[in-house]
Amino acid sequence: MTEQYAKAQDYKPTEAMVIYGARMLREFNGKTGIIGIGAPLLATHLAKILYAPDMKMIVETGQADANPIEVPLSIMDSRLTYGSSWQMGDPEGLFPLMRGEIDFGFIGGAQIDKYGSLNSTFIGTDYNKPTKRLAGTAGAVDIGGFAKATIITMAHQKRRVLDKVDYLTTPGWMVKKWPEGKMVRREEIGLPGGPIAFISSMGIMRFDAKTKIMYVEKCFQGVTPEAIKENTGFDIDISRATEADPLLLEELKVLREQCDPLNIYRTR
Repeated sequence: MTEQYAKAQDYKPTEAMVIYGARMLREFNGKTGIIGIGAPLLATHLAKILYAPDMKMIVETGQADANPIEVPLSIMDSRLTYGSSWQMGDPEGLFPLMRGEIDFGFIGGAQIDKYGSLNSTFIGTDYNKPTKRLAGTAGAVDIGGFAKATIITMAHQKRRVLDKVDYLTTPGWMVKKWPEGKMVRREEIGLPGGPIAFISSMGIMRFDAKTKIMYVEKCFQGVTPEAIKENTGFDIDISRATEADPLLLEELKVLREQCDPLNIYRTR
C-alpha cells in the first residue's frame, strides 16, 4: 500500500512535534527509557504502536514497563499503573538511572538553552521572588543527569529557547562546577550521556559534536530555517538545516484516534 502524506495544513505544530518524537524513538526499540508526562509520554505511546513495540517505558513515579491504554492526566494518574509490570515508588523509579540501566530519557521543560539545559523551576531573575513559579524538577535532574541519552521536546518560542535559562534545573552539555562556579562540560564532573536532540514545534535541533551548541537539523513542512532563527533567543546555526520528511496520514490517525482521542494534551 502506498503511503499517504499529510500536508502542512492538515495538522498542528504540536502534532508534528509528537510524531517526529515518536519517529526518533525507533532507534530505541528494545531499549529502556524514563519518560516525562505530556508530549514525551504521548510520543512514546505513539512510538510503541507504530515504531518501537519492544521499547520499555518507566515513569518517574515508579511504573515499570508502563503501557497505558488511556492518556494519563499527570504522573500520579493511576492509568499509568494499569498494565505495568511493576508499581514501584518514586525512588525505585529513578534508581535504575544511577545503575546505568536507562538508555534514554524523554522530557520537556519551560525553557531550554543552547547547550540543552532545561528550566522547570521558575521564570525570572530572583528565585525568592519569581515572575512565575513552575512545577519544579520532579525527576528531571536525575533523567538529564544520568540517562545514556536525553531527548527534549517543547513549543518553540523565543522566550523559551534561550542563550541561557533563568534557572538550570536539568543539566545539558555545560554545567556549573563547584566550588569554582565555572561552566564546564558535563563529563568533567562525571555525568554520562547528554542531550542528543531537541524536537520543537518547528523542527529538530541537534548539538554540534565539537561545541555542543544547538543547531537546526530539520525544519518541519512549511517552516523555514529563517522562521526558526527568528523564534530563537540566540543566534542559532541554520546552515545545516534541511526539510524533514513529511508526516503520514496514518501517523495522524493513530495519534488522534488511538493515543489521545479526547485531545487531553491539546495537540490539535
